[in-house]
Amino acid sequence: MTSQGDHAVKLFAPLYRVAVLTLSSGVLFGYSTASIAGWLGSIAKEFDLNTSAQEYFTFSLVISCFVGAVAAGFLARRLGRRGTLLIAFLLALLGYAGTLMHPNLFWLVGMRILIGLSVGLSSMVAPMYAGETVLARYRGGVISLFQLAVTIGILVAYTIPLWLTAPEIWPLAIGGGGVIALIGLAALASVPESPVWLRSAHREEEAIAATHALGLPPREPSTDRTGAHQPVETEVTLSAVRKQLILGTTPAILVLCCGMFILQNLSGIDGILYYAPTIFTELGFEPGVAALTATFGLGLINVVATIIAIATIDKIGRRPLAIVGGCAMVVGLAGVVAAQMMAMPTLGLVGLCIYIAAFAISLGPLPYILMAELVPSSMREMGVASASATSWLFNALVALFFLSGVSYFGLDGVFIFFGCICFIMLVITVIWLPETKGTSLDEIEANVLAGVPLRHVGDASKAK
Repeated sequence: MTSQGDHAVKLFAPLYRVAVLTLSSGVLFGYSTASIAGWLGSIAKEFDLNTSAQEYFTFSLVISCFVGAVAAGFLARRLGRRGTLLIAFLLALLGYAGTLMHPNLFWLVGMRILIGLSVGLSSMVAPMYAGETVLARYRGGVISLFQLAVTIGILVAYTIPLWLTAPEIWPLAIGGGGVIALIGLAALASVPESPVWLRSAHREEEAIAATHALGLPPREPSTDRTGAHQPVETEVTLSAVRKQLILGTTPAILVLCCGMFILQNLSGIDGILYYAPTIFTELGFEPGVAALTATFGLGLINVVATIIAIATIDKIGRRPLAIVGGCAMVVGLAGVVAAQMMAMPTLGLVGLCIYIAAFAISLGPLPYILMAELVPSSMREMGVASASATSWLFNALVALFFLSGVSYFGLDGVFIFFGCICFIMLVITVIWLPETKGTSLDEIEANVLAGVPLRHVGDASKAK
C-alpha cells in the first residue's frame, strides 16, 4: 500500500507542478487580453479616446503579443523553456506594476507593450513545455489546462468591473494582474527544464535527471523504418531545420497549425473577448451593469465548457470534439445574426453562449494541442513560434478593425463573416485533422517524418 502511494506521489506530483505552471501562463494570457473590456470606457473618458483611438489602444497589447511570439522561438531555443518563461513573467510583473502609476497615456501604452510581450512569449512556450514534460495519456488534458486558464483569466477580468464599480479605480483593477506573474514565478521555480531542450543542448545528464524528476519513462534509442537502432540526434543546425521543413508531412503540419490559429482568431472569439460589453449594447442590452452581467455570463460558460473539454479530450479524442464544436459554433453565430435582425437581445445572448461553449471544447484548445503534438522536435521552437505568431497577428487585426467593422457593416454583417470562418474550420477538420489521442510524441514524429498522410499522422499503428 505504501509502495503504491509512493508511486502515485512520484507520478502525479510533477504532473501537478507542470499543471500549475501551465495554468499560471494561461491565466496571464486571459486576464491580460480581456482586462481592457470592462474598463475601456473609463480609459477612453480619462484620455479622451474616440472609437479609432480605442481600437489602437487595444491593438497595442495584441501586436506586442505578436512580437513576443516571434521572439519566443529564438529565445526558447537559446535559453530553454524555463529561461524564456522567466523573462515572460518578469516582463508581466514590470508592466502591471507600471500600470498602477499611469502618469500619462504614452506610459500606459508602454506598459501594455511589456505585458503584450510577456503574453506572446508565454502563450507559445507554456503549451510547448507542457507537451514535452507529461505522459502521453495526460498530454491533451494538461495542454488544455492552458485554455482553461485563459478562460479563468477572462472570467476574472469580466468579474472585477462588476465588483469594483468606481470608474476611477481602473488602474488598480488592471494592475492587480501582477499577482498572476508572481504565482507564475513561484510555479516556474518548482519544475525542471524540459528534457527535450536539455538533450538538444547536449546536456544529457541534466536531461536524464529532469526526465526522472518529471516521472517520464527513459528515452529509448530511436529506430528507422526497418527497426534498426539509430543514435538520438541532439545537434540541430539551421541547415538541418531547412531540410526538415520539406521532409515528409512537415509542410502540411505547419500549414495546418498556422491555419487553425488563423481560423481560431477569425472565428469571432477575439472581437467578443475585447468588446463584449459593446456587443451586448448593440444587441439591445442596457449599457453598464446589464451588459457587464451578460459578459460575465459568457465568461462563466467559457470556463465550464473548457473544464468539460479537459475531462473528455483524452477520452473522446480531438476530432469528435472539433466536429461537434464546429457545428455548434455555426449555429450559435447564426443565432446572433438572427437576434440582431429581429431585435431579440435574449436570442443573441443564447447564441453567444452556444458559440462560446462550442469554441471552448473545440477551436479554443485544439490549436495549442496540435502545435505541441505535431511539430517535429528538431524544429519545434520555430514551428510553434510561427503558429503562435500567426495567431497573434490575426488577433491584432481583429482588435484593430472590429469596432470599425461593426460601424460599416453592422453587427449582423460581422457575425455572418465569423460564421463563414467557423464553417471553413469544420470542413478542414473533417478532411484533414488527425487524431492524436494516446499517441506518444515520438510515434507522431516518426509518422510525420515518414510522410504518413496528414489525416493519419496520429495513428500509432503506422509508426514503425
